[in-house]
Amino acid sequence: MEIPHNKDAEEAVLACCINGGDTNTFETSQPLLSSKDFYFEDHLLVWESMCELSSESTTIDLITVTERVTSKNPNMRLTTMEISDKVHTSVGLMNYIDIILKKSQLRAMRREYMTALDKIKEDKDPQVIQDDITRELDGFKPREKEVTHIKNSLDVIKDEFEAMARGEFKHEYIMTHIPHLDEKIKLELGCVFTIAAPTSVGKSALSMNIAMRSCSKDKTPTLVFSLEMPQKQLTKRMIGAMSKSNTKQIEEAVASHKTIDKVNNAIDKLNVMPLHTIHTVKSINQIASDVRRYKKEKGIKLVVIDYLQLIPFDAGRMGKADGIAMISQKIKQIALENDVAIILLSQLNREGARSDRPDLYHLKDSGSIENDADIVLIMNCKNNDPESAKFTDDYGTYMHINYVIGKNREGERGVRGFFKFYSSYGIFY
Repeated sequence: MEIPHNKDAEEAVLACCINGGDTNTFETSQPLLSSKDFYFEDHLLVWESMCELSSESTTIDLITVTERVTSKNPNMRLTTMEISDKVHTSVGLMNYIDIILKKSQLRAMRREYMTALDKIKEDKDPQVIQDDITRELDGFKPREKEVTHIKNSLDVIKDEFEAMARGEFKHEYIMTHIPHLDEKIKLELGCVFTIAAPTSVGKSALSMNIAMRSCSKDKTPTLVFSLEMPQKQLTKRMIGAMSKSNTKQIEEAVASHKTIDKVNNAIDKLNVMPLHTIHTVKSINQIASDVRRYKKEKGIKLVVIDYLQLIPFDAGRMGKADGIAMISQKIKQIALENDVAIILLSQLNREGARSDRPDLYHLKDSGSIENDADIVLIMNCKNNDPESAKFTDDYGTYMHINYVIGKNREGERGVRGFFKFYSSYGIFY
């Protein structure tokens, strides 16, 4: 099978740059192309010579390019001249660049799939092969052909301001529907909201409360990666929270007819909510692939990942801190690339779990977690003692959970508050 390439397009781009009479044409092309995008060695040498000239602020023309190229390979003097004669106008420059990028991408795919075939012959694990392909091909994605000018954002902001003035603007962010929390944070699309807490404080329940309320009240399509419990167990907890009932009473055959009716009503509501769950994850690349697929097929806007430290990584290639940092950075990329809000759960380290006032530096395993998150909420039970944090009101027994907004890219940080966590129902207020 012939290796993908297009000689005419490569020569045309180089000729446009050489004949431009200044560096403008080359500066238009350089952000879009790199050396690896050129298939022919002669073309690669000409391109790299122009890159050098540009970095030296030297005018790019036939004379300067020829002199630089022949200083590297004296036999290419005529080659440079022949290339410059191919095209004398830059009118079709972007079309030529597009052809080169497509051929470069096809070559990259061909290389990786041929490598994958060799691994298949060696009977390697399918998930390992898929992860390797995804990781390598991500590095070969062609760059965007248009550099985004600030004008695009200004136009959007102007339209938003006009809509606000008319009282018609609707903010594009995910509501938690916990009023005191919505007053403090804005969970916008593209951001990562990290919830950190010691074990048994209810961070999983809080994330599911937010997901269910957003699904139920706003019809927000949501994808949940629950790595700690199977779907049946997670669904049972959601039924309890949605119905505000203790489902154990049904299991023990002591539930009233009223409780059974509330549970059945919750099941009916959950059945039509745009909520999807995944419970087996082999790598962060699989999560990225699943999010892309559900974004395309289901239009998801909210993703919950429970929790960061359970996502597998290649321990043979990196230590735990580096692995967690890599995963954290990838999760931020997933949020931006798919325009979804991500709720990411994380553990606190041992010191943080024992502290009365845990802070950002208590996030477990990597400082990258703080850097990559847009919002960080850290919570622990009052007095750091689950038993003394229990209180009772008209709705039953609850745990007093303190929290602090440790990071808030679009709002005030260091703000404190508390939740009432009715653990028998799995409900946060």
